[in-house]
Amino acid sequence: MKDLDKSCSHQFDEMARLQQEYVRRVEDKICSLEIVNDGKAVRVLGGGKEAVIPTTEELTAYIHEQETQDEIESFQENVMQLAEEKVVIAEQTLSLVDNICKRLDSDVKEMEKVLLHTGEFQAPGAAKPNDLAAVNVVPGTPDWILAKVISHDPRTGMFNLSDEDTESNKIFNLPESQVIILDGLKSLSRGDIVYAVYPDTTSFYQASVVQAPRKAAGGGSFVMLNFVDDSDEHGITHDKAVLLKHIMLPP
Repeated sequence: MKDLDKSCSHQFDEMARLQQEYVRRVEDKICSLEIVNDGKAVRVLGGGKEAVIPTTEELTAYIHEQETQDEIESFQENVMQLAEEKVVIAEQTLSLVDNICKRLDSDVKEMEKVLLHTGEFQAPGAAKPNDLAAVNVVPGTPDWILAKVISHDPRTGMFNLSDEDTESNKIFNLPESQVIILDGLKSLSRGDIVYAVYPDTTSFYQASVVQAPRKAAGGGSFVMLNFVDDSDEHGITHDKAVLLKHIMLPP
């Protein structure tokens, strides 16, 4: 490709030089024409010839240099041929790299299968045991509860989870569409709408952020929320602190 670039550049430079010299000679010829007005007609004198208002064809014939034009066209053909060869090489290279990438992707997938089978590999996007999650036990309802991951099979998309309600001891086997892994939201601002675990329960309810997340004294982070329909007998809604790991965006 570098040799073709070098050759193509040289051919192009030569073609451009010939064109520029040709244009310069044409300009010189046109400028050397003598225009005479003898009161009868406007005549153009040049090269020992005389014409009365020459036609475009006559002027073209006057400035035409067939040998130079043939040489320029030859350079043009060479440049086009070299450019086409570069395109062919680029396409062949792209095809070669694409085939290698596909083969590598296939090899990686096969290796992942082997490592997954031996338990030495955690697939991208796979949840880990003990990860907290929000689960929608009854699909189509707005009810979400807090659970903990027992296992997750990314190949089938199925979760085994345990209810975080210690009195329940329920085990759920749910698809990914009914599970949201809680990764601890970081960029929350005042007024944001979230779903959060109501204090002393394992159920999620809608709430709005009152204060941005802050560090808790015992570690971790918490955020102050106002839960929907949570006013007391006086109609006052009190702020409630909820751990950041128990909050998710509205499902």
